[in-house]
Amino acid sequence: MGCGASGKSEDPQASKDGVSYQVAEHSDTKRSTKLAGKDQSNEQDKAAVSGDNGGYGNDMNSSSPRSKNPAPTPDDDQGASLPAREKNVPAPLLREVDIDEERFLVSHYAQSPGLKGATFAIRDPEGCIYYKSYTDAEFTTVKESKVPQLTWNAFWRALAGSFTKEDSLRIANRGEVLELTLRSSKEPKPYQLSFTMIKAGTGAEETHRHFIIPFTALYKKRKEKKGVPENDAGKRDKGVKEEEIEKKEAALNVHEAGIEWAESVQVPYEEKLQQLQKDMVDQQVINTDVQKKIDRLTKNIRTYKDEEGMHPLDGLYSIGGARPFQHSEWSVHHAPKEGQYEPAYLRLIGDGRIAEATPDNVSCLTQRPTDPEVADLVDSLPDDKVWQLIECFEKIDKWDYDAFHVNTISDGNCLFYTSYALFVKYNFIQHFGIPKDVVTNFFSAVQAGYLPNAYHNATHAADVMQITHYVLGPGGMRNLCKLSMEDMMAAIISSAIHDYNHPGLNNNFHTRVSAYLSTLYNDRSVLENHHCACAFELLNHPKYDILQTLNDDQRKEIRDTIVEMLLSTDMGNHAKIFSAFRRRLAEAPDWSKKKEDVRLALVMAIKLADISNCGRPKEIYLKWAERIAEEFYAQGDAEANMCYSISPFMDRRKHDSDFHKGQTSFMSYIVAPLFESVGEVFPRMKFALEMCKTNREYWN
Repeated sequence: MGCGASGKSEDPQASKDGVSYQVAEHSDTKRSTKLAGKDQSNEQDKAAVSGDNGGYGNDMNSSSPRSKNPAPTPDDDQGASLPAREKNVPAPLLREVDIDEERFLVSHYAQSPGLKGATFAIRDPEGCIYYKSYTDAEFTTVKESKVPQLTWNAFWRALAGSFTKEDSLRIANRGEVLELTLRSSKEPKPYQLSFTMIKAGTGAEETHRHFIIPFTALYKKRKEKKGVPENDAGKRDKGVKEEEIEKKEAALNVHEAGIEWAESVQVPYEEKLQQLQKDMVDQQVINTDVQKKIDRLTKNIRTYKDEEGMHPLDGLYSIGGARPFQHSEWSVHHAPKEGQYEPAYLRLIGDGRIAEATPDNVSCLTQRPTDPEVADLVDSLPDDKVWQLIECFEKIDKWDYDAFHVNTISDGNCLFYTSYALFVKYNFIQHFGIPKDVVTNFFSAVQAGYLPNAYHNATHAADVMQITHYVLGPGGMRNLCKLSMEDMMAAIISSAIHDYNHPGLNNNFHTRVSAYLSTLYNDRSVLENHHCACAFELLNHPKYDILQTLNDDQRKEIRDTIVEMLLSTDMGNHAKIFSAFRRRLAEAPDWSKKKEDVRLALVMAIKLADISNCGRPKEIYLKWAERIAEEFYAQGDAEANMCYSISPFMDRRKHDSDFHKGQTSFMSYIVAPLFESVGEVFPRMKFALEMCKTNREYWN
């Protein structure tokens, strides 16, 4: 993810957001001993690397082929450097900064000779270098215009402090802007310095120029200082024989020759080393992929062998796909049938446009495919429905995503296409190495397993999935809780399957009529256990095993998260879960350190998404309100036919008097408090509470 420092300093100073280094030792001592046989051009080449003549940076106008982006030339006069610099900042400054789990490297150094000018540089996690260089005169203008109150002594100390103190250094736009906060004991108010950086590009030569060369030169000076023997007079005073001095000087000459040779081969050696490292990583990836294929084939063979002679009931899910299950005589009769999906739709969704699109930039969604094969597939379609579907995804990162409209455009396949689009958007397929056909098989079976109920159907699952995505991404949960890829995929799968095979009759109905599932699950979260168990039964067959490429630890982590999220959607457990969340709000604000806190946040995400229609735009909310009333009344009819008392708000004869009461009560006592509490942790979600209040006023 990040990049480390090129070497260890002897004076590390820790900071909360990274590790800072300031090397305080500087020496203008220059050995007079030179190796014989070196011509003048070689001496100039060595100076460009070693930083002789008192400087600790490279010559930015070097004619070396590595200097592809020369910085401004420092002042050419041979006078002293900027006032007080050598005393306060005699050496380069370096700091590592972590931003969203990515590591940036920042440096400040002067150019040789003579500590002239000033350069600031940033290296981003991809190895791209950004820099800003000044001559002495230019940097004096910057200092006098921005912080004229500070003396040069105070200015240099404050600049060095910005590389060590917490919250004193900030990187914006991934390296395009560097912001420093200068604090001085002589001034109560901090000063801000902002530098607009120049992009130098990537490659070892840029890193070498802006980071390695200054510190390599400093390292050499430190070694020379330690190795320089006392002068002859001092040695004679101490009784050291002259021949011993000559031996030590000869040894130093050999050591110096070794340093010069190492510098001459440093860059080509680094390039070869990088290539070897890349080859090693590529080979590891190949070996891992081969092993995964072997494991997958072994599992397939075992599954197919086990099917022989299996009892039909035992093999319902082992033979693969969504299977019929009649919950009661009053539930909808449904024979699951997996769909066939147009390859052009899948290729267009998967070509990168969904991942590239942002809420503020959706123009890439409707661009013509650059892949000729995909373009030909799209052109061969009889109508433009594929583009209408793609246009629907312009709102996939927005609160007003209309699952009803997507379902109409996609011929009833809203859940399938929304699921596939989000898997592409989050790069789960590439990250976990999941075969694309397994992803499409799984979500096809999930969609087929939803019954055509008025409310608890595949469109509701797609709606909940998209809102869960909104809470994770635009809502801010992913960054605040530092969710892993396993957390994210578990959340998206959970929302897709959270009402899988729902019969349109609630838990209370199953318990009252002593339904088979109620007995099976001991009247505890009957339907939620059923949704979860059925979905995981799908994974028993390799054709649908969306977790097949994960290792055992990853599978367990994702399964545990899915089970906890699904069982939390039982409204019978709402008070208990919500109370736990309220108690957690009173504790430390960091939600990323403990796994139980991350799981609790994910639980609140799916609970909010499950009842989010009350806080959606009014036209969307009213459509869902009509459908929940229709499903409630169907259960009320079944209860009446069985001579049971009709459950509250499920008597169609009392629609005019009771329905609006049920809606306002649900929003007042369940939805609004949950929205308000979630907004305390994730401020970007506060708007949903206001929309909920607006919808509640509709019934007054």
